[in-house]
Amino acid sequence: MRSIFASSLLFLSVTILISADAAPPKKEDMPKYIAAVSNPSATAKVRAEAAEMIGKRGAINVKDVESAIEPLKRAAQKDKDANVRSSAVTALGSIAPEPASTVPLLIEVLKNDASQEVKFSTVFALSRFGPQAKSALPAIRDFSKNLDKKQAKAVRTATAAITGN
Repeated sequence: MRSIFASSLLFLSVTILISADAAPPKKEDMPKYIAAVSNPSATAKVRAEAAEMIGKRGAINVKDVESAIEPLKRAAQKDKDANVRSSAVTALGSIAPEPASTVPLLIEVLKNDASQEVKFSTVFALSRFGPQAKSALPAIRDFSKNLDKKQAKAVRTATAAITGN
C-alpha cells in the first residue's frame, strides 16, 4: 500500500512539473518568436525553438500566429539547418494553415529535402491535415519504399490519418 502511494505521489509530482514546464507560449511572445525564426543570424537552436513555440501557440489559436505562416514556410524550405526545417514543418502541421498552399509546399519538402528527419517530420505534419493532404499520398508512398519495418509502420500510421483508414 505504501509503495502504491509513493508511486502515485511521484507520478503526480512529475505530472505537475511537466505541466508547469509545458505552459503554452503566450500570444504576446509571438513577435519575438517570429523574428527569431526569420533571423539568419540567430543560432539554429534559437530558430528551431522559435518554430516550436509558434507551433505550440498555433495549435491553441491559429489567429495568434497568422503572421508566422510565411516565415515558417520559408524556414521549412530554405533554412540551412535540418533541425530548423524539421521544427518549421512540425509547426506548420500543428497550425495546419491554408491546406491549398501549405500541403503542396510540404510535398515539395518531402520530395526534395536531404534530411531523413525533415522528411519524417513532413509526413507527420501532412497527417495533421487529414483528408486535405490526399495529394501527398504518392510522395509519402515513394518516401516509405526504402524504410525499415518500424519506420514504414510509423509512416503507415500517418497515412491512415490522411486516408481515414
